[in-house]
Amino acid sequence: MDTKITYLEEPKLKDPILIEGLPGVGNVGRIAVSYLIEKLKAKKFAKIYSNLFFPLAIVSPKNEILPLTIDFYYYKGKKDLIFVIGNSQPVDYKGYYPLCEKILDVGNKFKVKEIVTTGGLGIGAEKQKPNVLGALTDLNELKKLKKVGVHFEKENPIGSIFGVSGVLLTLAKSKQIKGSALLGETIGFPILTDPKAAEEVLKVLMKLTGVNVDLKDIDKSVKQLENFLKNIEEKTKQHTHQSQKPTKSYSEYIG
Repeated sequence: MDTKITYLEEPKLKDPILIEGLPGVGNVGRIAVSYLIEKLKAKKFAKIYSNLFFPLAIVSPKNEILPLTIDFYYYKGKKDLIFVIGNSQPVDYKGYYPLCEKILDVGNKFKVKEIVTTGGLGIGAEKQKPNVLGALTDLNELKKLKKVGVHFEKENPIGSIFGVSGVLLTLAKSKQIKGSALLGETIGFPILTDPKAAEEVLKVLMKLTGVNVDLKDIDKSVKQLENFLKNIEEKTKQHTHQSQKPTKSYSEYIG
């Protein structure tokens, strides 16, 4: 099986913005984009099947076998939007460019002129209020993104963006499609999702697209994460304290 696009519907959209949110560091982008899809009741219209994904199947809570896919949803509002989410990125680095070309094929079909990719930037520490850092294909967009809360700090450069979130923008730039990356600061634990960073990315996306959704449900996830991290911190301190206790000298063992 090669990489194949299947259309469920071909909606009529006007200059839609394409917003990507695939799995990555802290699953920040995937949480943010999935939340918008759910709250806006966006409608699925296409999907990508590919042999570039991991060789596995997802088993749902109902024990149903589900293939790995990348799915496309649309929303019609003040600005029409196309959301790109999925449960996998390519298993091999050679797969990123052909997969991103397929995503751009969908974008071209609907005359997308702007792409926003989302993700996490691992900083190795927890922040009470993570920043959303940005990168651009066109520096003329800098003022617009700063206005909606994106940080472009010289002291904390992004350096590089790995995966679909980066490759999609490099290909977009080569095709004169403007694009930007929104990266929420996150601890960077490989298996730990970070709804707190996702919430900050969500706030920027809402300002950028003019949509408005209730964030109370994601707030619950933030509190759960904070409790989880606090528990880890306490256990780490306890373990460190125990490991630093001085061992008994030989004389202390004489009865």
